[in-house]
Amino acid sequence: MPRTHVSHASEGAFQQVAPGISVRDLGIGDVTGGEFTAQVIRIEPEGAHVEALHQHEEGFSLAYVLKGWLDVEFEEIGVQRLGPGTVIPAFNGPVHRELDCGGGLELLLLVTQKRMRDEDRHRIFVQQERDAEYKPGLRDYFVYRDFGLEELTGGRMVAHAIKVLPGKHPHGQWHTHDLGFQFVYVADGWVEFDYEDIGKVRLEKGSAVYQPPKIRHAEVAHSDDVLILEVVTPGEFETKTVDAPAKEPAEAK
Repeated sequence: MPRTHVSHASEGAFQQVAPGISVRDLGIGDVTGGEFTAQVIRIEPEGAHVEALHQHEEGFSLAYVLKGWLDVEFEEIGVQRLGPGTVIPAFNGPVHRELDCGGGLELLLLVTQKRMRDEDRHRIFVQQERDAEYKPGLRDYFVYRDFGLEELTGGRMVAHAIKVLPGKHPHGQWHTHDLGFQFVYVADGWVEFDYEDIGKVRLEKGSAVYQPPKIRHAEVAHSDDVLILEVVTPGEFETKTVDAPAKEPAEAK
């Protein structure tokens, strides 16, 4: 069984891949056998001027703008300004080109080579932060912004941003999720989890976690300003309350 994989912002340096473009890999490609990859991409203005329309060979990608802004021209929907909190699901490498960006742009990019639905071709969607609503969900101390992926992917995937309800705190209950893939990224603030295989982990801004299927875990604490991004497959899954592990793990991160 794969272990819980944690990547902290302090552990991974950005690597330049092109003029004005650098990437911090979050390491989930290795633990998922290449099925998923996740990166934080940093683009400076000199890296955002692309003359030719182009596309990437991928089945599905999900981008979330962490800070800054980027103007992109998409063949299907025209020019879009992508600002902080903008979510961009894309199917099968839509044709596009980058036009301009502000200094210090960073975005989270999750990619899988698998097609979400056979009928999908080159499709692109944009959900702006201003158009999104946070609603109650699985945990009574959180509110959730749905990225609309369950409908877009035919139930294959769900993703959302999670914020704390003021004055609410986690109950620390151990539980499992019966799912195929779970990825968590902390976009702001901090949160602490306890995992049966690696022990207690404090995730701060820029930390990411791959949680193996059915791993026992519990949320211990969080800051009032925490913002968590989560991607899960499939769209519907069962959550079970379980007993705490009988003993401490042999290793802790």
